[in-house]
Amino acid sequence: MRYVFAGGGTGGHIFPAVAIADEVRKADPDSEILFVGAKGRIEERIVPSYNYRLETIEIAGIDRSSLIKNLRLPMVFLKALGRCREILEEFRPDAAVGTGGFVCGPLIYQAQRMGIPTLIQEGNAFAGKTVKFLSSRSDKVVINFDETRKYLRRQDNIVRIGHPVRTSLKRKPREEALKEFGLGTANKTVLIFGGSQGARGINNAVAGIAEELTGENINLIWQCGRNNQEEILKTVKANENIRVMEFIENMDAAYSASDLAVCRAGITSIMELALMKVPSILIPLPGSAENHQEINARTYSSRGCAEVVLQNDAAGSLGTGIMSLLADEEKRNRMSAAAGEFADPGAAGKIAEEVTALAVK
Repeated sequence: MRYVFAGGGTGGHIFPAVAIADEVRKADPDSEILFVGAKGRIEERIVPSYNYRLETIEIAGIDRSSLIKNLRLPMVFLKALGRCREILEEFRPDAAVGTGGFVCGPLIYQAQRMGIPTLIQEGNAFAGKTVKFLSSRSDKVVINFDETRKYLRRQDNIVRIGHPVRTSLKRKPREEALKEFGLGTANKTVLIFGGSQGARGINNAVAGIAEELTGENINLIWQCGRNNQEEILKTVKANENIRVMEFIENMDAAYSASDLAVCRAGITSIMELALMKVPSILIPLPGSAENHQEINARTYSSRGCAEVVLQNDAAGSLGTGIMSLLADEEKRNRMSAAAGEFADPGAAGKIAEEVTALAVK
């Protein structure tokens, strides 16, 4: 059987697709799998690292900062549709899977027009524009939150399954994980990350408190994002308690080493925190589409898994929030247990079953 996956632009769209593809490949080792991503984006590095073939298309999302830049989008979309048709005619997939992002739109839409069975997956509480656009004609729509149903017109093709995360994430002994980063095992450790691209708002807030935290013998494992490392190291003095990296490849070790995480509220980050049972402070991305990150954060925190700090408040309250949680082990333990209950370790396998069922119809 042949399967094509579309999702990209950010790790939040790529990693769920990889997790589902891994489970498809486990169930059917002879299957052929192709990924389609956006040219020049992070999937060009991530997808091949998981030993999957990748084709790229020229596509871009809506630029909310400049309406003029969006005038070309209809022509770009039409060109992308043509390229997607070429890819689909050559590869001849038995099923197509979309995990969101602007690259998902033309590929899944073209697959639907060509009669190829399609499944789309939405992890956020608020359904994105691409998912809304594609959902009515999709054979299956997989949602993570029951709340998402109200944003979709068609209801008979919806199935609720947890958001898939990378199957490579496995908890390690804390001491072993800390040694991977060359950090002392006696200190409390905070993991800071803003998604695969980094987050300037989080970086700025942490830069203002980093020396205070490390001075209190707190370890910081800090994923700052591409091209931000040099700038941060000019502001924050390096010492034995801090590790600043553009991108963390061994996230399983980073989660395992940490007593607390500070990050954005993308659904993939949230579900990875849940799987690894890491207490967290979530700082939603201001201006995210339909404010979906704050909706995600509030929904997750209402289960007792995390605390929420808005970016405008981070400079004044983040340091206090971190210190308070690190001092309250009982509260962190409650948050960790709640996060574990929110997780769905088998989600990728369940979605893979839906995908393979479509392919053999």
